Amino acid sequence: MTEEQQRHSPAGQRVWETACDLFYREGIRSAGVAEIAERSGVGKPSIYRNFESKDGLALAYVKAKAVPPRVWLETARAACPDDPLAQLRHVIADIADQIREPGYRGCALVNASVEFPDRTHPVRVAVDELKAAYLELLTDLVSQLPVRDHRTLGYMLQMLVEGASVTTQIYEAEKSADALTEAADRLINSFLDPEKP
Repeated sequence: MTEEQQRHSPAGQRVWETACDLFYREGIRSAGVAEIAERSGVGKPSIYRNFESKDGLALAYVKAKAVPPRVWLETARAACPDDPLAQLRHVIADIADQIREPGYRGCALVNASVEFPDRTHPVRVAVDELKAAYLELLTDLVSQLPVRDHRTLGYMLQMLVEGASVTTQIYEAEKSADALTEAADRLINSFLDPEKP
């Protein structure tokens, strides 16, 4: 059970699950409080008691949908100890596996960033901070490799990840996931420096 689930009453939990489903499938802005109340069977006052506002609910959703970078890093390090290249490939493979999951409708954070273009809005601030943490994760992994310009490689890998997430909404998920792993391998190989230890 997540921290968010533990904080709410049973009614609040129904609201939480309903809102998360609607936000991901239909978008945060298109899912109104009235619809969340109707589908969850919980009155609006109870929604506001549990979440204060729709923006508060959206902010909690965005934070909950983000896989903490440290979890990815710890999983990769446990799976591939003392092998930074294998760890990086492990993270990319995990992302590709997410893309292949049935019902995948893109990265929830990217979707939210499109819906909240105002960079001062709390939801957008949270998205930007979480995405910056992802970029830092990739850059940290890349910095352990014998590569030239690890910051540029980290940024380019992040671009590939975001691109694969978006193209999944247009083309086949399997094709986008496969292209991500292949393109990432080619990009990493192009940055490897044989002169570095």
